[in-house]
Amino acid sequence: MRTLILSTILSAIYSFSYGQEQWLVTVKMDTVYGKIYLETVDQYRADEARVKDEKTKVNYKSYQIRSVHLGENQDFETLKIDGRYQFVQVDIKGKYFSQYLYKDPEQVTSSNYVLKLLVNWKGEQFKFSNLTSKKKFAEYFQDCKSLSEKIESGKLKKKDLEKIIAEFDKCMEENKNQSVVVQSVAPPVSTSAMEAFISDLKSKDLYNGEIVTMLEDINLKIANRQSIPNYMQQAVLSQLEGNEDLKAKFLALIKE
Repeated sequence: MRTLILSTILSAIYSFSYGQEQWLVTVKMDTVYGKIYLETVDQYRADEARVKDEKTKVNYKSYQIRSVHLGENQDFETLKIDGRYQFVQVDIKGKYFSQYLYKDPEQVTSSNYVLKLLVNWKGEQFKFSNLTSKKKFAEYFQDCKSLSEKIESGKLKKKDLEKIIAEFDKCMEENKNQSVVVQSVAPPVSTSAMEAFISDLKSKDLYNGEIVTMLEDINLKIANRQSIPNYMQQAVLSQLEGNEDLKAKFLALIKE
């Protein structure tokens, strides 16, 4: 009896360790729990995540994932850097600017996320280091002139980035009603164009499973005049592997 109770307790602890400590969120907004390993395959292919639970092991490409939580202060997102999808560690998160740490893709054996990347609300990326000049660094924040001048004059330095991002957020909120474009949006796609694309998918028996849900999400974003994230585009393209004509039609569809 004691053995049975002990076995049950150990099983519960084991399940908890797999089910609660770490998780990832897919592009379809599904949450997956388990023991998660992030892997850099090589400098040409997308990063991958391996998820293990008590019974199974599942691999995901980074472009299939929105975010990963590995523990306290260990949150990751997927970004496309220099044409390659990879995991980046969230360091500072603001409304208009965020700083991420990423790995050198040429050093696949390294587990250190040390390279710095700023991403603004437009999706523009800025690689920087301690060697980046004050003038160049100030240019990243030129949409807020007073803040940019503080950086160039040396009143605010790169080590003050958390404060800089907070000040930039405040500045942008104050000027939000003055011709500041907060987010670029995709123009709406005509209903007939989407219906024609779905018809093409059905003719090849491809309109099923994940792609149905993804196209519904994309259609909703288009209706709300929201941009289509790169990772979502890539997820659809991965479902169209081997169908170059459909890939071209999809890309034309979301750029109309």
